[in-house]
Amino acid sequence: MVYLKYSIPDNIIDEVRDRTDIVEVVSQFVTLKKAGKNFKGLCPFHSEKTPSFSVSPEKHIYHCFGCGTGGNVFKFLMEIQSLSFVDAIRQLAEKAGVPIPKSQDNLNDPLYRERQALKKTNEMAAEYFQSLFNNPEVGWAARDYLKSRHFTGEVLQQYQIGWAAPEWKGLVNHFQQKGNLSRDVVLKSGLVIQQEDGSNVYDRFRGRVIFPIKDPHGSVIAFGGRAIAEGDNPKYLNSPETPLYQKNQVLFGMDLAKQAIRKEDQAILVEGYLDQIRATQYGILNTVATCGTALTPNQATILRNHASSVILVFDSDNAGRSAAEKGFEVLHAKGINVKIVFLPEGQDPDSFIQQNGAEKFIEIIKNAKPYLESYIDTVVARGEGSSPSERVKMANQVLPMLGKIQNVVERNGLLEYFSFKAKIDDVSFLNELKKSFSRNQSRVDVPEIETNSTLNLEKHLVHLILSDKETAEIVLGSVNPEDFSNPALRSIAMTCLEKIKEDESLEIDKLIDETEDPEIRNRLTQLGLEPIEFDAPERTVTDCVTKFKNLHLKTKIKIIKQQRNEAETAGHMERSRELQSQLREMQIALTP
Repeated sequence: MVYLKYSIPDNIIDEVRDRTDIVEVVSQFVTLKKAGKNFKGLCPFHSEKTPSFSVSPEKHIYHCFGCGTGGNVFKFLMEIQSLSFVDAIRQLAEKAGVPIPKSQDNLNDPLYRERQALKKTNEMAAEYFQSLFNNPEVGWAARDYLKSRHFTGEVLQQYQIGWAAPEWKGLVNHFQQKGNLSRDVVLKSGLVIQQEDGSNVYDRFRGRVIFPIKDPHGSVIAFGGRAIAEGDNPKYLNSPETPLYQKNQVLFGMDLAKQAIRKEDQAILVEGYLDQIRATQYGILNTVATCGTALTPNQATILRNHASSVILVFDSDNAGRSAAEKGFEVLHAKGINVKIVFLPEGQDPDSFIQQNGAEKFIEIIKNAKPYLESYIDTVVARGEGSSPSERVKMANQVLPMLGKIQNVVERNGLLEYFSFKAKIDDVSFLNELKKSFSRNQSRVDVPEIETNSTLNLEKHLVHLILSDKETAEIVLGSVNPEDFSNPALRSIAMTCLEKIKEDESLEIDKLIDETEDPEIRNRLTQLGLEPIEFDAPERTVTDCVTKFKNLHLKTKIKIIKQQRNEAETAGHMERSRELQSQLREMQIALTP
């Protein structure tokens, strides 16, 4: 193992660790339920429907028994929010009220430096755009446009709506006047564009209403710009991807909606900035937007970590229905309950709420249908008759969708709903549909089970070592960690032996910080959260040590036997007798 050196002192890291409740931190992203001493939930790092993600408040660690990932509270924030170690510490320190001394050492973390510089650049740009929007002379076109869409006052300030004047170098000149931003950072932010020959730079956003895009904590990470001049294309223009902004991981409005989504255990998903802003303006606070892009698995994970149900609100045209189907598949794969609302043709949430009011919108949200029932309704409505061939045609559209449902009771219920809507009363036909699932149903991969006896023994020994220091001293006084065959387990055992020699503790969350090897980290968290199934620890230690020594000895015996036979075949009789003598000693040493 390697000892990592961080720019934040160890005593500060330990204080942040001690003051931080890992369950509280993880609960911001995962719905957890008490399970004995630990808490369980759906893993945020892979798709699953049965909770295998476990958090131990006692040991300050988490582990997923499905995908194998694990770590401590710092590792969790680093993974879930793509933070550097320093950023994760700082975020938790701020919440815990632990002051971190300012030090030039922090500048040694390139990721931290880059992210901070980009955040500063975006905040400066947001302030600049907002100042232009509020300027009586400069921002009138943007204000008039939004006023025509019935957006005024407080909500515009809440979202920091801005205006990019139709100038080539407005923002470029603003940054140059400030004089404290590097050219590289400004280019990396995507706010300005450099010509191919490098001779000139100019603003990306020109003549556009600006919508700051924020992360869940409210920091500006990117921008969206809406053209308002006729013929100015594209209508919407977003920032390119940067170290702060990956569009497939962002939902517009999440910073404002996350608390309401958790409270309601339901998210309303719309497509555009103005749809989301309109809903918030009218008090429908659990609304987020995809901003015109297809829903991604990463976005679905964000939603799943806040709620168990999502209502899709899409246009009723073919494009809207296609987007809804894809959205359902992505959300369903994450174990989310999906409902759907199709608005009247030609309307979106923005126009519908504006014309009909929030109460009417809330009413249709409350009456939202489960997605698959709505899908069946559409298929049947588009059917061209009740002939056997037409029924088969409709069934072949429905069956692939129903095959995605693993719960047999739910799937059969939907099949009966289809037969009712399609007026199918032929029992044999219905039975044939049910039989078809045995041919089309998806198969779930069974996690590979460790069956190798040596690996299991080594795992048990390390489990005992990590259980408490006294047991660790007994085990490591009886076996040599270098004899372990598994590299990760060998590394853990050797590190524990070093710590015992130095009279240091064997806390798993601290051991995690001392390695960058993901396999070792995952082994640590797995062993830390797996229940100890040893009724009598002293006898278990004796049994495991004896079995390990025997296995190790049997492996040596096998090698010596092969060497003896090779020596005998080669006519080296003296060497053969020496090896035979070693074999007898080893066989006597085997514990019955």
